[in-house]
Amino acid sequence: MKRITIYDKETDTSHSTLEAYITDEGNLVLEGYDIGDFVEKYWGDSDYEYWLTVKSENVPAVLLWLIKERFKTDSEFREWLDEKKIPSQFDSYI
Repeated sequence: MKRITIYDKETDTSHSTLEAYITDEGNLVLEGYDIGDFVEKYWGDSDYEYWLTVKSENVPAVLLWLIKERFKTDSEFREWLDEKKIPSQFDSYI
């Protein structure tokens, strides 16, 4: 998986999307697109596109901080991985 939709919301007068993806160079990009009345009101145009890029050398820091802020235990993290069908391996000494 290299791309995921974070949100895609549509109303009678607007449409907003936000996707996250990893480029071939390993950069993390959040790409958004808004269209509708509110965009024209605030930006003076009917659509607004934007990108937020984290360079590849900083992507591991983003991942580690997100894990720290989202999970309190390794069990929570493993359950989440299982729910998302992301392969992982758990090892321990007993």
